Amino acid sequence: RERALAALEHREPDRVPLDFGGRNTTIHLYAHEALMGHLGLSGPKPRFRNYHTYVVDPDPQLLQRFERVSAVFFPRPPSDYVFKIDPATNTYVDEWGTTYYMPPDGYYYDILSTPLATAETEADLKRYRWPNPKDPSRVAGLAAEIKAAHEAREKVVMMCTAGLGLWETSWYIFGFESAYISLAANQRLMEAFTERLLEWQMAYWDMVLGEVGPYIDLAQIGEDLGSQHGPLMAPATFRRIYKPRMRRLADFIKQRTKARLYLHSCGSIYQMIPDLIEVGIEVLNPVQVNAAEMDSARLKKEFGKDLTFWGGGCDPVILQTGTPTEVRADVKRRIHDLAPGGGFVFGSVHNIQANVPPENIVAMYEAAQEFGGYPIAV
Repeated sequence: RERALAALEHREPDRVPLDFGGRNTTIHLYAHEALMGHLGLSGPKPRFRNYHTYVVDPDPQLLQRFERVSAVFFPRPPSDYVFKIDPATNTYVDEWGTTYYMPPDGYYYDILSTPLATAETEADLKRYRWPNPKDPSRVAGLAAEIKAAHEAREKVVMMCTAGLGLWETSWYIFGFESAYISLAANQRLMEAFTERLLEWQMAYWDMVLGEVGPYIDLAQIGEDLGSQHGPLMAPATFRRIYKPRMRRLADFIKQRTKARLYLHSCGSIYQMIPDLIEVGIEVLNPVQVNAAEMDSARLKKEFGKDLTFWGGGCDPVILQTGTPTEVRADVKRRIHDLAPGGGFVFGSVHNIQANVPPENIVAMYEAAQEFGGYPIAV
């Protein structure tokens, strides 16, 4: 915890804190199974954290070996929702009404259908059955657990959002193609949806922070804004529709807690990082260092005074297809770029995926332990 707090305060601790198994730094089930076998470990089947991405909470033996600095908490399901996979179709429906399907030999549950795929008017939004953001079941038992984690003073405590970001949620409710069509040709609909979703998110955070606001160090929100090659929308569109509402959400959260605001956004988001800083984002994850314009040295030089980079530990292509020696070299490079002056928590670039060789996972975290001591070697 002390290492992580130092990093968040842009001070140099004794070494770079490591976060294996945290928010978007955890691991796919198949990679977890391979890693356990590679290390000669056995244990019960891990608990799924997210069926859509098929990631799990790592076995405690792995957490002890690789280190996790965050205690991460998620909202519970609402009282009127029961998660259930249909064995006949291998599908499930989430609380928002989106249906997911695991293809034969697939690695994830893909989106199969969305509840607002044909929506065209604000009347369609009014007919949509929104989940209840303030259902007490969402926080049942959480306050005691989070307070205990806070008082234990072993890890930094993170509370996570319910659902996804203001733009990202539109993919899951309208469908990716329909969301883009509406963004281009029916902005009135998209703005009405985004405004309604903002109200939903503020209602959720109002309830949650009323329970746990004093006990958390990080409040996590998500908003995927980048692809491998650039932003997912014109920056001007982001600044017109989404940035003002993100600022309202950030201000709302910060009025209710002293926790830092942690944003998960994949891809090439360099062009939007100044906007995110203006909005109030203080921690950026997953730092996709192999995406366009996301060079780690450049990010640190331009934004290191304002942001803590959480992730960014190894080029994910090298992690999956390189040798352990290549992984070690890339880890050394990322630490050299991102760690000086603090403001860096080491983790994988997003969750470790299904086909990442276990020897490369070991190499990544062993290299982080070897090269992460302060002062950072040049």
